[in-house]
Amino acid sequence: MFPVADRVWRVDIELPRDSVTGRRRRVSRTVRGSKEDAELALARLKLAGHQKRLPSGGTNARSVAAALDLYLQAAESGSLELAPTTVLTSRYAAGIMSVMELPDGRRFGSIVLSRLTWQHIEDLYGAMRASGRGPDWIRRCATVLTRSLDLARKRGLIDTNPSRDAVRPKSVRKKPYSPSDAEVKALLKDVASRDEELANLATVLASTGMRVGEVLGLQWSDVNLSAAEVHVGAAVADGGPGVGIVRKATKRSDWRDVPLTGAAISAFEHQAEQHTTLFGDAPGARTYVFGGSRDGADPMRPDGLSHRWLAARGNSPITLLGFRHYVATAMLDAGESYRTVADILGNSEVTLRLHYDGRTGIEKRKAVSVLEL
Repeated sequence: MFPVADRVWRVDIELPRDSVTGRRRRVSRTVRGSKEDAELALARLKLAGHQKRLPSGGTNARSVAAALDLYLQAAESGSLELAPTTVLTSRYAAGIMSVMELPDGRRFGSIVLSRLTWQHIEDLYGAMRASGRGPDWIRRCATVLTRSLDLARKRGLIDTNPSRDAVRPKSVRKKPYSPSDAEVKALLKDVASRDEELANLATVLASTGMRVGEVLGLQWSDVNLSAAEVHVGAAVADGGPGVGIVRKATKRSDWRDVPLTGAAISAFEHQAEQHTTLFGDAPGARTYVFGGSRDGADPMRPDGLSHRWLAARGNSPITLLGFRHYVATAMLDAGESYRTVADILGNSEVTLRLHYDGRTGIEKRKAVSVLEL
């Protein structure tokens, strides 16, 4: 440990020689503060070396932008398990944060990791708000930044994660639009007159509450019509350029069996009949129920489905996600427990309450009934 300038110190430690090249390896940090601050930094550096958290292969990740890139590389290589769509979103978020200009004129990505503070990060959030970014998007960016800095800490590039001390914007809760039973039935009937397959898919969504990606990921081996249930264990996602459409685990990497209504069974039967009419044989176990090709060998693209639904629904405000809201609200208003509905939807009970506790369900009506004057 030795001084570089007034209240500026450099601390370094020597690591074991490289096992391949035999070269000496040293790791250093620049510390701004008192001598005690430098001593603490040296102690943390020694601890990181003892715990083998310091980079062994050599890395140039010294800036915030480099730390974000390091995180994305780990996600794309598979060492971090992220869904393909999450990787795409994270890359976009990292790009936005890196070029965001702070009040002092610097780009956030250019800040040296060792000098990054929670004030810089809160300045970033403020700059993003000023540029018109909403609180939900900023919170998503904050998650990417926090995970990136956590990885940098584990690699020994920084001693602490300053994003843990930064205050994130509060999320704005909005009551989701949940269509009525009459609206759903009328729309399904209208869509069926123009696109029978799309009506079958929408009927399954409105009868099970499945996510769109989960419905697109269904293969006939997942559908048990005799037992009137469907096994939900995979979903289709678009991984973007170089990855394409993939079938992956569900959002929570969990599986669930969902009972089927009579309408859902009829929708699946219609899909099977269409395949048999076209090819003269029942669909195979690995054939997609709602395929992107005529034979169902490939899944339907999520973006293609979205465009198709937008054209088919006409003036109706009901989106494909709206069917999931409808299912949750209808079951909760019928008096079903949050636990049961969460199990059917593949949500956590906490998440379900955050989204749907604002409804006027029968428990609330029963509670206020004692206040009748």
